[in-house]
Amino acid sequence: MNYPLIHWHTDGSAADITFPFDAYVVDAIKRAVPSPLRSYDPGSRTWTISARYVSAIYHVLAQVFDQVDIEGSRSGAADRGRPTGGDPYVVLHLLPTAPPELVTAAHRCLAKLHHPDAGGSTVVMQRINRAVESIREAS
Repeated sequence: MNYPLIHWHTDGSAADITFPFDAYVVDAIKRAVPSPLRSYDPGSRTWTISARYVSAIYHVLAQVFDQVDIEGSRSGAADRGRPTGGDPYVVLHLLPTAPPELVTAAHRCLAKLHHPDAGGSTVVMQRINRAVESIREAS
């Protein structure tokens, strides 16, 4: 498996998430999803996450991986208006209407959190830098 896969349960109450190991993503899951609402099956290397937290975990996966595959849907919600991992505004957690000053501020804030010298992920930092460059080029 090269890319993360989110597979919605048929009742829409939860989703199974499988991805190549990344310590940053595992830590994000543990921080974002309360313990009773998540479980991990080491045999299948799959996380089961409560439906209300899947969107947040999707955004983390989109920051780390180039592609996130989704199977099934939660009443079609996963298929409508889903941001792509390549959208620079999603990477920076901004709206497309954000002014340049806010883009710079978001870049600085995210760099402090994710810079490899501060214990962050090189892949995530590269995505953040590409997002800022992409927005600045488009301006």
